[in-house]
Amino acid sequence: MKTVLIIIGATILIFIIKACMPSGQKPQPDTDTTRPSNEHLPKQEKPNDKLVIVDNISKTEMDSILNGFCNMYNKERFQAQPRLYKLNERQFAITFPFDIEFEIYCYFVNYVHYPMGFDKSFSVTGWETTKEANGWITEKSANKKVMLFIPEDDTEHDNVFLTTDNNIGYKLGFAMGEEKQLLQTPKKTYFAPTIDIKTLTEKEAQDFQ
Repeated sequence: MKTVLIIIGATILIFIIKACMPSGQKPQPDTDTTRPSNEHLPKQEKPNDKLVIVDNISKTEMDSILNGFCNMYNKERFQAQPRLYKLNERQFAITFPFDIEFEIYCYFVNYVHYPMGFDKSFSVTGWETTKEANGWITEKSANKKVMLFIPEDDTEHDNVFLTTDNNIGYKLGFAMGEEKQLLQTPKKTYFAPTIDIKTLTEKEAQDFQ
């Protein structure tokens, strides 16, 4: 219950910040680095296949985005511990070796696309295999490989789109009652990641918390 309240509180905070900003001014990232004591830091990795690829972005921009997200979600509990891999000068891969709740994973994809403190968005795609217990997941999308993304024509800024590996599409809205909207056709056709997550272990990585 506490986790749910934290998620709801963080989401409401984002909307309040955006609503209170003067027109044309971008909300700034959370710079508060408050964290629980290290004794609460997860140390046992959990097998999962969550993978995010971000294109056309610099290392400096990537670091700023990941730090901003962790500042927002790790104040009271370590909910996001992304691991960053550099694929080339303008492309990065992110995994979650300690796993991350599905709802927060959706927020993560949205945040990377629409990061606070930036006047531009970034190309981001996430993949994972869903579970029936995941929030926002229905019988049509449970236990399937899925792709998460923000389409280029999005204007709402408070959602992510999901396509299953058998091309069932959903719009996952962050507002109450809009969490799982089945689409007649998916916004994008599913495609598998071009990178095998297992091969990333051979690369140098940077952990954020």
